[in-house]
Amino acid sequence: MIDSNPVPKTKLPRRGLQAEKPEVRPEKIRELLDALPEPARSIATLLAFTGLRIGEMLALRWKDVDLDGASLQVRQAVYEGIIDEPKSQSSRRTVPLADIGVAMLRSRKPSKFEPEALVFSTRLNTPLSRRNLLNRQLKPTCEKLGLKGISWHWFRHANASLRSSAGTPLGTIQATLGHSSSDITREVYIHAVPEDARKSAVSVEGQIGPKWTQVPDFGKLATDVIQ
Repeated sequence: MIDSNPVPKTKLPRRGLQAEKPEVRPEKIRELLDALPEPARSIATLLAFTGLRIGEMLALRWKDVDLDGASLQVRQAVYEGIIDEPKSQSSRRTVPLADIGVAMLRSRKPSKFEPEALVFSTRLNTPLSRRNLLNRQLKPTCEKLGLKGISWHWFRHANASLRSSAGTPLGTIQATLGHSSSDITREVYIHAVPEDARKSAVSVEGQIGPKWTQVPDFGKLATDVIQ
């Protein structure tokens, strides 16, 4: 009955200004992690190190942790207390760990453990509530430090931004975060690190600017023009 698709002709309203994400400053991240109580501190630290989603972290089992191989296997995710498959095929992935992440997990690993046991769990071995952790530990700590806009998901953005700042290829960041498209990684998750912006400004000046001794007195030139 319809000989053409009307959807491509649809004009969407202009998007309003979106709330800015908090700046990714390594020193602020360290300050926050140092101030958080457990288990929020360990969870937030590993989120910042790995870029996992909070639901993936809370569904992590000891069988998914390879301490000798320094990696994690993302196989499940938890939402509202229900453990299920990850949101997409690309979300099933192997995420590398570095020395501190391995040491943290090794210190948490019990001498006698079940492979199916959750890494972070209640005493009944049920998944922790992300909302309770957010409202009881993360938010109050952020308020004391004067940090706004921090959520569990923000650590994922921070991980992507810091990887990009370190020169990690976009494809590697995409695979680590489990995104199906590099556009999502680039346009949504990677934010400028302020210190990088300053370094880039210094770099541009060094490449195209005159030597400092050759810079004219612009203040004097402006006064001459006014006179």
